[in-house]
Amino acid sequence: MYRSVPALALTTAVLLSCGPGGKGGTKTTPVPDLPAEPVELPAIPSRIETATSQPTDGDTPSARSPVLDVMSAENKRWMDVLAKANDPAYYLAYQLVEQRVVSMDAEGGAIIGDSDDTDRILDVEIRVGTPELDNTRPISGDDNELNAPLRRRAVAPFGNDKLALANHLWLETDRRYREGVLALAYVRQDQRTLGKREAPPDFAAGKKETYIATPAALVFDKATWVARLKRCSERAFRGVATRGSCGLLFTQNTAWLVNSEGTQTQLSWTTAQISVSVGVKADDGQGLGRLEQAFAQTPSGLPDDAGVDKMIDAVTKDLDALHKAPLADPYVGPAILEGRAAGVFFHEVFGHRIEGHRQKDETSGKTFSSYIGKDIMPAWLSVFDDPTLTTLNGQQLNGFYRFDDEGVRAQRVDLVKDGKLVDFLMGRNPIAVSPASNGHGRKQAGFDPVARQGNLVVTSTRSVERADLEKMLLEEVKRQGRPYGMVFTDISGGFTNTSAFAPQAFKVEPVMAYRLYPDGRRELVRGIDIGGTPLVALQSIRAASREVETFNGVCGAESGWVPVSASAPSLLVEKIEVEKSFIPADRPPVLDAPSIRKGGVR
Repeated sequence: MYRSVPALALTTAVLLSCGPGGKGGTKTTPVPDLPAEPVELPAIPSRIETATSQPTDGDTPSARSPVLDVMSAENKRWMDVLAKANDPAYYLAYQLVEQRVVSMDAEGGAIIGDSDDTDRILDVEIRVGTPELDNTRPISGDDNELNAPLRRRAVAPFGNDKLALANHLWLETDRRYREGVLALAYVRQDQRTLGKREAPPDFAAGKKETYIATPAALVFDKATWVARLKRCSERAFRGVATRGSCGLLFTQNTAWLVNSEGTQTQLSWTTAQISVSVGVKADDGQGLGRLEQAFAQTPSGLPDDAGVDKMIDAVTKDLDALHKAPLADPYVGPAILEGRAAGVFFHEVFGHRIEGHRQKDETSGKTFSSYIGKDIMPAWLSVFDDPTLTTLNGQQLNGFYRFDDEGVRAQRVDLVKDGKLVDFLMGRNPIAVSPASNGHGRKQAGFDPVARQGNLVVTSTRSVERADLEKMLLEEVKRQGRPYGMVFTDISGGFTNTSAFAPQAFKVEPVMAYRLYPDGRRELVRGIDIGGTPLVALQSIRAASREVETFNGVCGAESGWVPVSASAPSLLVEKIEVEKSFIPADRPPVLDAPSIRKGGVR
């Protein structure tokens, strides 16, 4: 299950259930024929005017760090010994990530948080056995945690001291190898109990890669940013807002990776993010909030004061409107998911279910495992994931990377072509239909990599102008005999369940939801969630707009938090289910907040 964390925009976290699978295995239901669209769409593609990929000529061998030499030497030393052990290791990878994180937050015109920390985190991946059967093979039944790697934060010393670095690599490799031998014993015992069963291998070989990036520098003037945050947070206290905060997050990252296949990479990059958040409690106890964020590769790429003012204006205007908006009732009927909302919708409903490792997990629902070559959405829709893209229609994409966290070069993957599922996102955990990695093994430092999304993009070969999409919604309202249709312009996040022990359902959390009446009147409502099941939801798409919009954020799953983007045109959905969201038994404060002034204006 993927759960949102409101402070991080597109933020979904996985909580995979563990336990025995259902008797007879996981069943799948054939995809029914897609019903005809209510109207014929013109054969005009959605607009992706520019899509920029990062140049491939950034390799700078002269920038190589001595850290790589130490990691490479220790990797070879260990493999020379462990490859001949009674329980031989056949693969060993080291990843060392040095990350500086600068975080500042302001509220009400004053700084409330200020930190600047740097860590070096060491991850050692060791595989004992053979690629066909190793220590990572999941164990069946109630004992499926027996061979899970023991979690602990492994750190490494700063600098290039050979002995200090080698000592930490030695300690962590020895610990991981001993864990691997024990885990393999559990796996072998489980295999003897189950008997021989056909299964894909546990590991896919990779191509040797060498890439050296020049170390990136994080450059910013702290005094200037402190002043900007104070001004921003003071201006955010407008209208009904009782909470107005502004924050920034800068990172400077260098990741060194070596493995026993000969791959050696040194990657380095910076990121920058600014956020504006406002909130208030409604009279019925519901907490209302609006968040806008901007992302860039460097602090200088973030919006200037005028751009931040636009973010403030947007969130405070929306919050004032939400405070007046009525609670909505449950609803089933036609709806429009506008571009950014459609991107989050696809990320949740589709994206997590085509991550390759879930297709071989016996505890997973495997929604799309048997649907390769079958229609799962209208024939005029296609979907791909391309981590090599840095921009789309002039907007930076959060999900860019050159190499994944398993040393595999990032690749574009066509997932759906003309409505048919054609592939999965793959790390180095193979499945029958995709036996090799396509560069999507990702993780946060300190976690184990699995297949993850990067830059997910939805395209349409048949589209209409945005205004015509609204007309089509009203026609669908009339055809279905509904009193109104729904328009969702912004979604904060959501969660989706992929476990076989629970319904294969999703829930996304709209922030700005409108009723559109037959006379053209729009009414903002609140207190609702969008729910449903993926196959029905994808088959209910009836039309798409020409404009493609992007939602940037971060996504969390069992391999931690990774940056992602989701881009899509606005979509008309024939039927969508809306349910009441949980509102705690609470009330507004007894006294007005100090920030409230006469007339609600500071």
